Amino acid sequence: MIKRELLSLCKNLLPREDKTNKYHDEVVAAAIGVVYANMLNDIYYENPKELDNYTTTYGVPTALTVLEEASTGIYYTTLPVAYIPFRDKASGVRRIDAQTQAGNIFYPMDAREADLAFNGSMFYQAGNKIGYVVKRTRIEYFNMTTAVETSGVRLDIVVEFSSLDEDDVVKIPHGKEKELIAGTLEMLGVIPPVDLRDNNADAKREQ
Repeated sequence: MIKRELLSLCKNLLPREDKTNKYHDEVVAAAIGVVYANMLNDIYYENPKELDNYTTTYGVPTALTVLEEASTGIYYTTLPVAYIPFRDKASGVRRIDAQTQAGNIFYPMDAREADLAFNGSMFYQAGNKIGYVVKRTRIEYFNMTTAVETSGVRLDIVVEFSSLDEDDVVKIPHGKEKELIAGTLEMLGVIPPVDLRDNNADAKREQ
């Protein structure tokens, strides 16, 4: 299902009269985005490798540029879209490859590892391994090579719903379309949340 179709479907299920403009397009899109991110995080907790099915590759056919920050000497790539964050080191950037087969392997790093690397630890013996740290708007690299800097990189990103174009496909988990729509309507207050209480037990207490 493409993004504009999903938005249209959710809006058509909303109450027809809305004098307060409660269900503005941006509000509906934001609700879908929250539910969508939660669904993919559920998949991450079950099996992080499954997130590979929900990534979009950027840097094909034209590679994304690797730049050097003059003030710090840090190599980085500006992220082309916003990503859905996850709790591991790779977060929403699940894979990085050099545009050409340079023989390098990219490894995600956390902030502590990055501090050690940038302060002259033994990470310089990493050989063909390039470390990367996922920031909010860019990727920062450690042990960048001239070959990769020249060729550029490809990124596999789990894209945030808000960053998708209207004609982009929303990669919904198989068979979960109804769940996504119901979750969106629940968040917008159109349908009540599932009541998990034992109402029979309440009735017994009232007797």
